[in-house]
Amino acid sequence: MERSEPTGFVAMQLMGRLLVLLPVLLSCFAAILAVPARAVTKARPLASLQSFTGIWDMPTARILPDWSVRFKYGKAEPYRYYGVALGVFDRLEFHGQFTETSSVIAFPGYGYGYHKDRNAGARLVLLQESSLWPQVAVGAYDPIGTSLFPSRYLVASKMFGNLDLTLGLGQGLLGGESLDNIARQRQGETFDTTFLLSSPFRQTSLFGGIEYHYSPDLTLSAEYSSLKYEDMFGSPQAARWPVNLGLKYRLGNHVYLQGGFMRGQEWSLGLSGDFPLDPEGLLPWKKEAPYLATEKKRWQAYEADNRQLAALLAREVRNDGFTGVETAVRDHAIWIEFNNSKYLSHAKALGRVARVVDGIAPERITTVYLNLVYLGQVRQCLRASRQELRAFLDGRLDKEAFLTFADLSLYNRRQQQAFFTGEEEIGSYRVPDSLFDYSVDLKVRTFLNNKEGFFKNKIFLRPRASVNPWKNGTFYGELEFTLLNEFDEVLFAPLEPEPTRTDVVLYERESRPRISVLAFDQHASLPFNVLGRFSVGLFESEYAGFGAEVFRLFDDGRFGLGFESEAVWKRDPENNFKLSDTITKTYDSHFLNLYGLLWPDQGIEAGLKIGKFLAGDMGFRLELRRSFKYFTIGAWLTKTDTSDFINPDNRDASEKGVFIRIPFSIFSDRDRRGNIYYTFSTFTRDPGQTVRQPSRLYPMDPYQSVEYTRETLEDMRKN
Repeated sequence: MERSEPTGFVAMQLMGRLLVLLPVLLSCFAAILAVPARAVTKARPLASLQSFTGIWDMPTARILPDWSVRFKYGKAEPYRYYGVALGVFDRLEFHGQFTETSSVIAFPGYGYGYHKDRNAGARLVLLQESSLWPQVAVGAYDPIGTSLFPSRYLVASKMFGNLDLTLGLGQGLLGGESLDNIARQRQGETFDTTFLLSSPFRQTSLFGGIEYHYSPDLTLSAEYSSLKYEDMFGSPQAARWPVNLGLKYRLGNHVYLQGGFMRGQEWSLGLSGDFPLDPEGLLPWKKEAPYLATEKKRWQAYEADNRQLAALLAREVRNDGFTGVETAVRDHAIWIEFNNSKYLSHAKALGRVARVVDGIAPERITTVYLNLVYLGQVRQCLRASRQELRAFLDGRLDKEAFLTFADLSLYNRRQQQAFFTGEEEIGSYRVPDSLFDYSVDLKVRTFLNNKEGFFKNKIFLRPRASVNPWKNGTFYGELEFTLLNEFDEVLFAPLEPEPTRTDVVLYERESRPRISVLAFDQHASLPFNVLGRFSVGLFESEYAGFGAEVFRLFDDGRFGLGFESEAVWKRDPENNFKLSDTITKTYDSHFLNLYGLLWPDQGIEAGLKIGKFLAGDMGFRLELRRSFKYFTIGAWLTKTDTSDFINPDNRDASEKGVFIRIPFSIFSDRDRRGNIYYTFSTFTRDPGQTVRQPSRLYPMDPYQSVEYTRETLEDMRKN
């Protein structure tokens, strides 16, 4: 490892750089400061040329607001940036991107093109800005992995009127180090090979800049850059002068255009979109009409006996858009079970069903039991007197007072005993759900970072159909009709003699129509509130076989425990209904599944799978996610024993990735159920693999918890 420079010498270097910085910045902005701003603006987290919040190449202490996302494109040759950033808790910003370097051809002779590298980083606000103190943050960029652009920094930003001043200390590339020197130091480390945990006494440099908010739409930016561009990956020319200048202009509510002059020699261009994550997105939601029972329905309910009333209520709830409806009525109480197939919020669904019941049921009914069903099991039960329920829905009783008298609980064993015990005649009725259901989705499957191209896509239509011959039993069918297929161009050979997932190209290169799923799935409520699942059939394009699972939640849904097992065989890549003649082994997996809702108020949850994965490798898969405003963003890491694998690319490989789940409602003019799920993972490897199932019990959804329903109980009034 190279010896670090003496602290006094480093301080002299920083003072010298500061003397250079101040006159340059003051001269660049002297004319601007003389012009009065059109409107006073506060500090805004504008994008740098890259995905992170910053000036041009330098970071600031600003971050995106909680649950806001940025999509970014930037260009300053030889670099082109394609990235995304996310703000969390008003304290954290995560950012990641692909950096394309036009001066480096990655694989000469192949169709890949310019070199592309994944980069990621994070920034934590240590001190939020006040009237006296600046905002102070610490951050790191590309500190692990290939580390072609590694930096870490401490930075402060302070607003003075419309002027946002930034000053920071950087190490790594921000410290003016060359990439070769960083690589040599990494090789010399004995306790860790990552730049992030390297010695704090490495070369350090000063950086800073100014952003002047001339108007709410126009910002002028200048920075002193501490980068030595000629020593970076891709070897740009040395900077004529270490200052970058430009402007940022807001084109609409969320879109920003950037233009700048970098290093005294290169023009830059950037485009970014900053969007708050909110379920009411592109279209404003239309207000739903309140439920109004007709006089005829009320009279029918008044004259009905218990069974007739149960049938009338069940049909009315089913006609209002809910599924799985089953009711029971005794002289003074109503029991109703239903699936929330209508709203994002379970509390809102409870409120809507309560309105229907209260609008129709005769006054002899004084107690209401509302049961939310999930996969054939009652997951939440709300028992309330009709008088208190009506007062809460009408706003005459607050949530705390209502919950004092009402009972909202996980499962419903106590409520079942209270309702179904006695000598009164009970009338029950179940509305038959639609026997047949179908949908057609447009899907894109991407193979990333292959020698023949960075993105290779397969675009196809996926018709899906399901048949429900009896309660909680479903037959699933799924077809794929290919519209565009670039997987036949991918160069990716299986890594093992009996590969688990690295033979994926064999299954995706064909463009003929293919049955991807043809399976049966049965759920059952077992003793002690345990939910069970059994599946059999064609699970995905690669595998067919059997799957089984049991799961139970505890502590109002905050924790869960379950077991899962699969036994599958390889399908023939060219024949829908035939197993592979080449690979005949049984791939089996067995897991202990653990779940925890770690921070209910913020929707932060974790899941841990421990056991044997498909290739026989023992290990774990840890998943962390945050679900907020019905969006979910998360990441996973799978680590297993890879000693039995032959190929070196599989040895010590750990699967990891990130994903986002977006509610359909952002594209709709109303509140509606359903999500779009997109996953971005690392290179395909054989360790740590699982097989897709028709459904899963192992939950990763805080909205199923009783605690979340309690927190959002006011949603019951939104009907």
